[in-house]
Amino acid sequence: MSEAGNKICYDLLMKVFRDNAYASIELNSVLRDCGESDKPYITKLFYGVLERNIYYEYVLAGFASQKPKKPIAVLVKMGYYMLEKMNIPAYAVVDNIVKLCKSVGKSGASGFVNSALRNFAPPKLPALGSIERLSVEYGYPLWLCRLLVGERGYDFVRDMLSYVPQHKTHIRVNTGVISKDKFIAKYGKYMSGDDGALLVDSGFGYYVSRDFIKVADKDDYVVQSAASVAAVNAYLYGLSPENILDVCAAPGGKAVLMASLTGAAVTACDIHKHRVELIRKYAFRCDVRVKTEVNDASKFRPEWENQFDLVVCDVPCSGIGVAGSKPDILFNRSEKDISALTSLQYGILETASRYVKPGGRLCYSTCTVLKCENEDIVDKFLKSDRRFASEKVRDPFNADMTDKINLFPHINGTDGFFVAVMKKTDRSN
Repeated sequence: MSEAGNKICYDLLMKVFRDNAYASIELNSVLRDCGESDKPYITKLFYGVLERNIYYEYVLAGFASQKPKKPIAVLVKMGYYMLEKMNIPAYAVVDNIVKLCKSVGKSGASGFVNSALRNFAPPKLPALGSIERLSVEYGYPLWLCRLLVGERGYDFVRDMLSYVPQHKTHIRVNTGVISKDKFIAKYGKYMSGDDGALLVDSGFGYYVSRDFIKVADKDDYVVQSAASVAAVNAYLYGLSPENILDVCAAPGGKAVLMASLTGAAVTACDIHKHRVELIRKYAFRCDVRVKTEVNDASKFRPEWENQFDLVVCDVPCSGIGVAGSKPDILFNRSEKDISALTSLQYGILETASRYVKPGGRLCYSTCTVLKCENEDIVDKFLKSDRRFASEKVRDPFNADMTDKINLFPHINGTDGFFVAVMKKTDRSN
C-alpha cells in the first residue's frame, strides 16, 4: 500500500465528489506523472470507490447518526474499499487511512474514521425485489432506478445493472495507417480461442487487454467502443452519401469513421472550440479529411438547409449507457437534468432535420438507455414533422431490419446505445 498513492486517490475522489470533475480526465492527467508501480493501485482504488459509492453511503448511514462531511466520507469509503476488495490487512487499512486523515488536515475526525473502519461489516440490504435494493446493490441513484424500472421493468433493469463486462477496452484498426490484413499479420499472434487472448474480435473491431496496449504501436489503432462503431454501421446501411453533417461530433470518432468508410465530404461540429480541436486531431491521426466547425446545434444555419445526404444527431445525453465504465456520470446527473436534456435533444433534432436533402437520411443517437431520451424524442418528432418517416436498417448485431436500434450491456455486451433512422420524404408538413 502506497501512502503517496492514497493521497493521490483522495485528491482525485474529492475532485469528483466536490467539484463534479470527470473521473477519466482527472485520472489520466494524474497518472502521467505517477510511477508505474503506483498506477494500477490508484486506478483500482479510485474507480472502486466510485463504483461502490452508493453502497458505502448506505453503510455509513447505518453507522453514523449524522452524515459526515465529504472529506471524511471519502476517507472512510477508501478504507471500506480496501477492506472489501484489496486484500489488505484490516490493521494496515485503519492505520493508513487514519494517517491520511491527519495529513489532509482532518485530525479532529480521526477517531470517527478509526471507529467506522474497525466496525465495518456488510449491512442488511433492502428487501429483494425493491427498487432500493437495486440502488444499493448496483450503485445507481434511487431516482434513476425508479425511472428505469418504470420504463423497462424490474427484472430487465436488475439484469442490466448486474451485468459485468468481460472486456472493457475496444479498438478499431486505424486504416489510415495500416490495412486490416496487415494489422492481423502483425498482431494475429495475440489472438486465440482462450480467455487469455490479448486481442478478441468483436465483429466491429477488437477487445484488447492492458498487455496488448503495452506491446502494440499506438498509431495502428484507435480506441472506439463497439457500440459507437455499430452505430456508424447503422447510419450508413444501404447508403452511399456524397456529403454528411455530424452536428454533435466531438471527440470525432463517428465522424472520422464515416469519412473513412465512405470517402464522403464530412462536416463535423461542436459548440466548444476546444472540442472541435479534438475532432481535428482525431482526423489527422487517422489520415482522414474532415471539415470541422464550431457550431451550436440548436441554432439554425440557413446555408445548410436541404444540403446533406446524411445528417447525424448524436446528441448530448445523460450518458447512462456508459455508466458501467464511467461511474462518475451517475454523480453528475439528477432527475431535473433529464427534463432539460430532453428539451435540448428535441430542439437539436428539429433543427438538424432542416439540413437533410429530400430523400436523405436523418439519424438520431444517444449513449443512454432511457426511453424518455430515445424513443419518446423520435416518436414526438415524427408525429410533428410529416416530411420524415421511419426507415429500416439492419441491426448491427443480427439480421433484423428495424428503424430503432437499442443496445444493452447485458444483451449485446456493449455500452448502452440507441439509434433511430429516418428518411426525408416528399410529403409536406
